[in-house]
Amino acid sequence: MKNKKEVGKALGRVPSGLFVVTAKHKDQEDAVLASWVNQCSFDPPALTVALGVTRQARLVVEASQAFIVNVLGKNSNDLMKHFFKVPVPGVSVFDGLKVSKGFHGIKVLSDAVAYVECELREQNAFGDHVVYVGEIVSGKMLKGGDPYFHVRDNGFNY
Repeated sequence: MKNKKEVGKALGRVPSGLFVVTAKHKDQEDAVLASWVNQCSFDPPALTVALGVTRQARLVVEASQAFIVNVLGKNSNDLMKHFFKVPVPGVSVFDGLKVSKGFHGIKVLSDAVAYVECELREQNAFGDHVVYVGEIVSGKMLKGGDPYFHVRDNGFNY
């Protein structure tokens, strides 16, 4: 790649939101902070979600074939802080959070702006991420408000 530094600056200008993807398979539950989420279809309604190959939550998504995208708001500082922390072994990632359950029993973050529940339709590994296409089967506005979005200084890291 030519001009990697300049490409990084340009790529960083592509805005993204901030979301928490939750998943459950049998007795295993997980959640991961994600920023690469986009609508990809009107009919049927669908989202793409890209998760790093090292993220354990992606294995739960793949096993369950379902996931929820919780949309964080621009005032969701407590949720952001919660999911920026490294999980404590043996403690649920949902410990201390207000949650409910979605259609597939997957946890919904009650303090999110909104959520959409998806059933996995396709996945494709590329580079250091796996891209999932989820067909939206349910969703709801929760707290409402404006979603959080950010622009990075460098498109080669979070």
